[in-house]
Amino acid sequence: MIDSVFRKQSEADAVGESAVAATVRTLASMIADGRWPAGAALPPQRELAKLLEISRATLREAISVLLTIGKIKARDNGRGFTIADLAQSQAWSSVAPYSLREVYQLRHVVESYAAQLAAMSRTDADLARLHQALDAFRRAAISSDLSAYAEADFEFHRQILALCGNRLLVDMHRTFADVMQESQRMPVLRPGDLWPAVKEHELILEAIERGDPDGANYYMRKHISMGGSRSGLAPSELP
Repeated sequence: MIDSVFRKQSEADAVGESAVAATVRTLASMIADGRWPAGAALPPQRELAKLLEISRATLREAISVLLTIGKIKARDNGRGFTIADLAQSQAWSSVAPYSLREVYQLRHVVESYAAQLAAMSRTDADLARLHQALDAFRRAAISSDLSAYAEADFEFHRQILALCGNRLLVDMHRTFADVMQESQRMPVLRPGDLWPAVKEHELILEAIERGDPDGANYYMRKHISMGGSRSGLAPSELP
């Protein structure tokens, strides 16, 4: 099993992944392969760092990502981590009572209309902020910084909601920010899925920038559907 883990890490390095991203994928694979059962303690960081031949700093960052995406949980006493239930960590359990399908259906309606409104009301200052959010998203994809990638993804969408001019839509998005953000963290452990979303964001921003409400609506709807697919929704479940 260890040989296969290191082989996966080497393959990740070959395609330019950062050490943190490679470590996240390696540990996630080890958890999925059953090296540590649900509820078991994750080995001490010193032991893990030695096993994976990585620095403690890299391991700490990888553990932070695994916490964010629900693969591991902090112990109640604050000392160490335990393995989350595999079915729960791969499914949509942490944001009940809403299903992942329901969240993507809501996003499909709300965010596509928000993008349409944004294309009709955007200012130069609005566009500058959107470009900054897109640049952060692009940098995170290039460096395979999974935590920063999920945060930048959420910020780009939040900016569009903020400039759409409809306070009810803004308040709705703010109210459900936790589930929205959680839905945008779901794809981050799927290899090869980082860059397509960047290109989709670029198309959305281009439509908003040129004042094309129909195009902004279309590209946002397409992006949300693709995001649902990358998050594991079946074709019949996509909005």
